[in-house]
Amino acid sequence: MTAADIPAVHELECRLFPVDAWPLQMFVAELAQAETRHYVVAERSGQIVGYAGLMCIRPIADVQTIAVVPEEEGRGIGSAMLTELIRESRLRRAEDVLLEVRADNPRAQQLYRRYGFEQIHVRRRYYRDGVDALIMRLRLETEPAASEPDTTPREADRP
Repeated sequence: MTAADIPAVHELECRLFPVDAWPLQMFVAELAQAETRHYVVAERSGQIVGYAGLMCIRPIADVQTIAVVPEEEGRGIGSAMLTELIRESRLRRAEDVLLEVRADNPRAQQLYRRYGFEQIHVRRRYYRDGVDALIMRLRLETEPAASEPDTTPREADRP
């Protein structure tokens, strides 16, 4: 996502989340924090049809938002964006990825479960319309970064 994408993303945000829509300035502020944020858009025929964002402050990565226009649901767009956010979480060496999902959104919950997310908590009446949020977590396997030496003892190194 770039600054040029923000007006179209915000328009979708207001359409898809009329009660809980982020103000336009929030997207501007999020993109300004590249050291801890990662936002992507999905396009079809030059139009933005989905967007997603991640905040990563080690050891936790948090999916801030993920949305796909209804007419494009079921085409793998949400999966592709979630895959990208998980990939970025691993690159940033997060240990866990967290997210909130509406308790009345079984389609999204199913997507997250397919990726290995597990429900760990419920935030009662989290959304402005009173719907609960399910807190879900994906544990990431931690591996040494390519630039870091692997200090795991090997059989040949043992006395």
